[in-house]
Amino acid sequence: MVAPDPYYFDYAASEPPYPEALEEYVQFSLQYSANPSSAHSSGKEAQRKLIEKKIAFCNLLGLKDGHLLLCASATEANNTIVEGHIKRFPDGRVLIAEDVHDSIWYAIKKHREHTHILPLKDILKISTGDPGRILGESGKTTMLCMTQVCNETGRAHQLELIAQFCNLNHIKLLIDGSQAVGHIPLNLDQIPCDYYCFSAHKFGGPRGVGGLLIRDREFDPLLTGGKQEWELRPGTENLAGLAASVKALETSLSNIEERAVFLHQLKENLLHQLTRELPGLLNNTPEQSRPGLLSVSIPGIEGSETVAALSLLGMKTATGSACHADRPQPARIILATGRSEKEALGTVRISLGRGNTTQSTEELGQAILKTLHT
Repeated sequence: MVAPDPYYFDYAASEPPYPEALEEYVQFSLQYSANPSSAHSSGKEAQRKLIEKKIAFCNLLGLKDGHLLLCASATEANNTIVEGHIKRFPDGRVLIAEDVHDSIWYAIKKHREHTHILPLKDILKISTGDPGRILGESGKTTMLCMTQVCNETGRAHQLELIAQFCNLNHIKLLIDGSQAVGHIPLNLDQIPCDYYCFSAHKFGGPRGVGGLLIRDREFDPLLTGGKQEWELRPGTENLAGLAASVKALETSLSNIEERAVFLHQLKENLLHQLTRELPGLLNNTPEQSRPGLLSVSIPGIEGSETVAALSLLGMKTATGSACHADRPQPARIILATGRSEKEALGTVRISLGRGNTTQSTEELGQAILKTLHT
């Protein structure tokens, strides 16, 4: 068994799979290899297991009144709802939070006439105030798209009040939970959203497995083909991937509180270590955030250069989302927090996880200081 690399600090991009999840994947691949749509006995047994694992996944997240629609990624899941909703409700308005992942944000350019931006400053107001004052125009707004945990800054939004408002005003709510599932306590019974997406590799499951927890089916499918998944997502279901995802989620949730305390302490120690030596350091991560995720900006120094230098020292960090790691440019979400372009360009994202230790995190801090002082 290969232990997680203690110098891997990019858990927000992808978490190493749990060994028990991989074992589950192999077992289900061998034992239930038939197509769940097949009419013979092996196919029916695979179908029974598919339903069983879907129910198990929903139960782990407290979804008692919905279903799990399988996809290949959270990106596909988000695209499915955005495209499917706009196609179904062409006269409606889709409100998109400013700090969502690009798999939702893309619609701002592609569907200009159907979308509007919900600024970050307003998101913070409606989380604790009166959502009606900001969301307004409930007759025109047909869907709100938000993230539960921002992939760039780690900010965790309180969505219960927003979800209740949307539910009462018949505004469909899509929540991107890909950075939240397995990392923060979650009970969807208390968040009456219509769609909630996840990606298994973000919490120690296999890659290529994502999905939507849905309470509503009023959207057109993104793909065309077979009749799987209520004809909303054709393609042979990935039973082995789902089984492995259930196992990974069970493992993540089994020690989520203890791990959160440990990762928070690691992050605080690292932040203290850096701010003590770098008085100009800017912290982009608020107090209420995903445990262990820290985004900092160092004005005057490009984050991409810092990440490259750290990589040469064996430290794996990021400038932000892995989706744009090859394009050094100011991250729009960091800019939305109020940072200047110069400040945003100096951003480094450090996301801690189960393989990191007190020693390795302290060594990361030393490596950052060494890199910046060279």
